[in-house]
Amino acid sequence: MALILGECLLRELRERKGISQQKLSENLFADYGISISDTMISKYERGLKYPNPLISRAICKALGCVEAELYNFLET
Repeated sequence: MALILGECLLRELRERKGISQQKLSENLFADYGISISDTMISKYERGLKYPNPLISRAICKALGCVEAELYNFLET
Protein backbone atom coordinates (compact mmCIF):
# COMPACT_ATOMS: atom_id res chain seq x y z
CA MET A 1 0.00 0.00 0.00
CA ALA A 2 1.04 3.56 -0.63
CA LEU A 3 -0.01 6.83 0.96
CA ILE A 4 -1.19 9.73 -1.16
CA LEU A 5 -2.31 13.21 -0.23
CA GLY A 6 -6.05 13.56 0.06
CA GLU A 7 -8.08 16.64 0.87
CA CYS A 8 -6.25 19.68 2.21
CA LEU A 9 -7.55 20.62 5.66
CA LEU A 10 -5.83 23.99 5.89
CA ARG A 11 -9.09 25.93 5.51
CA GLU A 12 -10.73 24.04 8.37
CA LEU A 13 -7.71 24.55 10.63
CA ARG A 14 -7.48 28.24 9.77
CA GLU A 15 -11.20 28.88 10.27
CA ARG A 16 -11.14 27.00 13.57
CA LYS A 17 -8.57 29.57 14.73
CA GLY A 18 -10.85 32.35 13.46
CA ILE A 19 -8.32 33.98 11.15
CA SER A 20 -8.57 35.05 7.52
CA GLN A 21 -6.21 34.05 4.74
CA GLN A 22 -4.85 37.59 4.82
CA LYS A 23 -4.20 37.42 8.58
CA LEU A 24 -2.45 34.06 8.23
CA SER A 25 -0.29 35.56 5.49
CA GLU A 26 0.59 38.51 7.72
CA ASN A 27 1.33 36.23 10.70
CA LEU A 28 3.63 34.01 8.65
CA PHE A 29 5.67 37.03 7.62
CA ALA A 30 5.70 38.71 11.03
CA ASP A 31 6.51 35.57 13.02
CA TYR A 32 8.64 33.51 10.61
CA GLY A 33 9.77 35.87 7.84
CA ILE A 34 7.88 33.83 5.25
CA SER A 35 6.18 35.86 2.55
CA ILE A 36 3.15 33.97 1.24
CA SER A 37 0.21 35.84 -0.25
CA ASP A 38 -3.38 35.21 0.74
CA THR A 39 -3.91 34.14 -2.90
CA MET A 40 -1.30 31.39 -2.49
CA ILE A 41 -2.91 30.28 0.77
CA SER A 42 -6.19 29.99 -1.15
CA LYS A 43 -4.45 27.81 -3.74
CA TYR A 44 -3.10 25.57 -0.98
CA GLU A 45 -6.59 25.27 0.53
CA ARG A 46 -8.12 24.33 -2.83
CA GLY A 47 -5.41 21.78 -3.62
CA LEU A 48 -4.14 23.73 -6.64
CA LYS A 49 -0.65 24.09 -5.13
CA TYR A 50 1.24 22.37 -2.32
CA PRO A 51 3.43 24.20 0.20
CA ASN A 52 7.05 23.14 0.53
CA PRO A 53 8.11 21.60 3.87
CA LEU A 54 9.38 24.88 5.34
CA ILE A 55 6.11 26.68 4.56
CA SER A 56 4.07 23.73 5.82
CA ARG A 57 5.95 23.82 9.11
CA ALA A 58 5.46 27.57 9.51
CA ILE A 59 1.74 27.25 8.75
CA CYS A 60 1.45 24.52 11.36
CA LYS A 61 3.27 26.58 13.97
CA ALA A 62 1.03 29.56 13.20
CA LEU A 63 -2.11 27.41 13.53
CA GLY A 64 -0.95 25.28 16.46
CA CYS A 65 -1.12 21.95 14.63
CA VAL A 66 1.23 19.34 13.18
CA GLU A 67 1.93 18.59 9.52
CA ALA A 68 -0.09 15.37 9.58
CA GLU A 69 -3.20 17.46 10.28
CA LEU A 70 -2.86 19.51 7.08
CA TYR A 71 -4.14 16.72 4.81
CA ASN A 72 -6.25 13.63 4.85
CA PHE A 73 -3.91 10.86 3.78
CA LEU A 74 -5.33 8.07 1.64
CA GLU A 75 -4.05 4.53 1.26
CA THR A 76 -4.00 3.01 -2.20
